[in-house]
Amino acid sequence: MISIEDSFPTRSGRSLLAQDILWTQFNDVNFYVEDIDQQNFYLNVLKKLFPTLKINRIFPLGGKPNVIKEARKSRSKKKVFLLDLDFDEIVGTKVHNGNIFYLKKYSIENYLLEKEGIFELIKEENPKISDATIKSKFSFSNFQNDCFNLFHKLSCNFLLIKKYQLGLDYLNIEPHRDCDFSIPSCCIKNTVINPYFNQVETALNLKKPKMKYTSQIKQHSKYFNTIEKCLANAPGKYFINFLKITLKKIFQFSQTSIETFTYRLMKNCSFRELDYLKVSIDRFLT
Repeated sequence: MISIEDSFPTRSGRSLLAQDILWTQFNDVNFYVEDIDQQNFYLNVLKKLFPTLKINRIFPLGGKPNVIKEARKSRSKKKVFLLDLDFDEIVGTKVHNGNIFYLKKYSIENYLLEKEGIFELIKEENPKISDATIKSKFSFSNFQNDCFNLFHKLSCNFLLIKKYQLGLDYLNIEPHRDCDFSIPSCCIKNTVINPYFNQVETALNLKKPKMKYTSQIKQHSKYFNTIEKCLANAPGKYFINFLKITLKKIFQFSQTSIETFTYRLMKNCSFRELDYLKVSIDRFLT
């Protein structure tokens, strides 16, 4: 017996925008998201948030501009458009439309830092391990503090790149290679981070000659100057990559891709922090 998924041909490119026509009979509500490679991830999250809704497929549209464009065209109460917050609220580019629902954190990955979900993932890897052993080896609060130490200034630089359209890519960090774990408060190695900061400073000077890099960093650091703000406003995939390396070091996790690790972690999370999203969408649907 073939699945619903297999009963339709694979669709890509321009036809991404027409997928919902084929799937209307299999969904109570059609959900639209940005990333094509996040389809299964979001499908599972939405099924957790809306257990009474029939959701067999969600629709990635290949980027935020496409989602916004389709949302503005839609008049249906059965179409819901989801967007990562990124830095949109900070830089003032957030779009206000009744059928568009933003996350309150940078991305969906930011919601994966659930203590209970992480503990369950550790148990999944080692079913015989006790909570007491996990707590003795892994401090969730210390991990959060490490995330802050590692990424608050780096994320502030990302914000400058976004706000002033500096044309630089965000720095790719591989924690096992680029971080120094030999000190109590781990940090990104100076040989990695300082050249990148210099690139951002040079790009800012070229784009905005009257602006001082140090002043801009000081001004925008308020969005990342506490653990809570950093964990909400910085790109979540950096935290997840760091978590993967941390758990592998402590609990000898088997080698997996970051995509597999993220998916497994997602399946163990409750997403209670997304209750606000469920409430807002339920209000829209009624």
